[in-house]
Amino acid sequence: MRKTFLSVSAFVLLSVSAVAQVKDISFAVAPTVDYVWLPKKTAVTNGFMAGGYVGFGFGRNLELLGSYKHSIGLKSTLDGYDAPAAISNVFEAKDVSVYRWGGELKGNIPMAYSFQPYVTLGSGVQTIKANDLSQNQVYFGLGIGSKFNLARRLTLNIEAKATHFSLDSRNILYKPTEANTSAYNSWINNNVEDKSHLLWSVGAGLQLYLGGRNPNELTELDQVYTSLKGFKVVIEPTFGYLNFSDDSNLRDAYFGGLALGVDFTEYIGVRGYYHRAMKDEKFSADFDKLSIYGGDFLARLNVAKGVVPYLQIGVGYMKVGDDYVGKVVSNTNTSGIFAKGGVGLAIPLGKRVELFGVANLMYTTRNEDVSSALSSVHKLQSNVFYNAGVRIKLAKSVEKELYEQELGAAEADKVWVATPTTTTNVTASTVSPEKRNLAYYNSQITATEKQLQMAYQNGDTANANRLLKEKQQWENLRNTYVAERLPYPASEQVRLVRMTPEELQQLINDVVKRIREGEVKSPEQRIDRLEKLLLEMQDSKGEIQEEKIEIPASK
Repeated sequence: MRKTFLSVSAFVLLSVSAVAQVKDISFAVAPTVDYVWLPKKTAVTNGFMAGGYVGFGFGRNLELLGSYKHSIGLKSTLDGYDAPAAISNVFEAKDVSVYRWGGELKGNIPMAYSFQPYVTLGSGVQTIKANDLSQNQVYFGLGIGSKFNLARRLTLNIEAKATHFSLDSRNILYKPTEANTSAYNSWINNNVEDKSHLLWSVGAGLQLYLGGRNPNELTELDQVYTSLKGFKVVIEPTFGYLNFSDDSNLRDAYFGGLALGVDFTEYIGVRGYYHRAMKDEKFSADFDKLSIYGGDFLARLNVAKGVVPYLQIGVGYMKVGDDYVGKVVSNTNTSGIFAKGGVGLAIPLGKRVELFGVANLMYTTRNEDVSSALSSVHKLQSNVFYNAGVRIKLAKSVEKELYEQELGAAEADKVWVATPTTTTNVTASTVSPEKRNLAYYNSQITATEKQLQMAYQNGDTANANRLLKEKQQWENLRNTYVAERLPYPASEQVRLVRMTPEELQQLINDVVKRIREGEVKSPEQRIDRLEKLLLEMQDSKGEIQEEKIEIPASK
């Protein structure tokens, strides 16, 4: 009943959140191929995994993705063990299948248009199948990569990743056709053990963004995510209830604990937490030998005056003490990592205090005795963890509440908006999102121009060519944005200079001649000279046009 309630709650909250922010959310699809290096002690060869990601992009810098991957052509191997000839000679390599599904948070680091580095943090469930037996493991991974823009909504992603999990390789290497007491199976049972592993991989894929806004332009969410003016330290005293799976030997219990973290903005934050179980499934100060600790990522998809829904994903470790007594006293209880994710509600009580409640699905594994296996098999367990508490936010008293209720609210301070020819001081209340985006593009062009001039001064031709292309890309983005969102005012048309190809070539030749004669000593002087030549050409062109108009009149 509780799990049904959680599923319904998740559906409702996610629907509300999606509707609230659909204008800034894009849908992402990314088929991928990875090459994985499995530790030799896993008894599995290196090879490829294929799959992909499906998820949502919240603006330009933050993505929440679901992943699925499947191995291709992996085999069992005994190379990681110093087996005697009598064992290695009778070893037979068999097919091994690895499946992996989970969730991943991807943070894109704003840099040049042509490429963008990113970091990923994810967790999920891995299944390894060999000898007709499936073993489950909870994994978590950390990756770094870069995406290269191929088109406005298409990128090439290349990344490296480290993945941690635990595995008992005895059930991969043993021979089910022989008795467990045979010489081969006995050696495997005595020399192979259950242990933690760190897997490395490199991968590539194409990512397509559908819906939402152009991922190369700033959205309202981007402006909030990239502003740290809402930075706060957060303290959360909490109470919770953990409902373990019926197959688990751990007893349901109430938990008390504390979470500490930071909110980078009103929308996103991270938490580290520690919770301790209370004895006899009731509230008390008598704590049991069972605790959980780990980290969470929180994403609030909107900031409202009332109840605010949010998403929460994380990974942690469940510590079972030696003196802990489970449902069956004689059964062994083991510690291990878990993955969790859920939905929550926050109810503001004031500017710095709010109540919250969250329901999480928590995935763990347990050992299951199988008659056809050489050792216990890891099986997946789904538990439900309910948590509620008070969220206290600490920040400087002089902090301005930018984006207090909704993005676009009037700001108290003044901001500077850069344009290609002027810098104007205006109040935030008169600055539209379009002008803020235009200012961003202009700042990127200005920064690239400075790097370009430095490269010219240092004689770095290769870097100068790269920067020139990058500057052109930013200018193309700006010009496209201006054409679509900010039509050029008619009053400004007089500032445009039009030339034929022959006139442009003559202007270039004149500039080159002046440079060779040494009349221009610096980039600033060159620009001044170029502007002067343009004005002279425009004036002369106007005089010629006047003469052409007067000739018919004389006749």
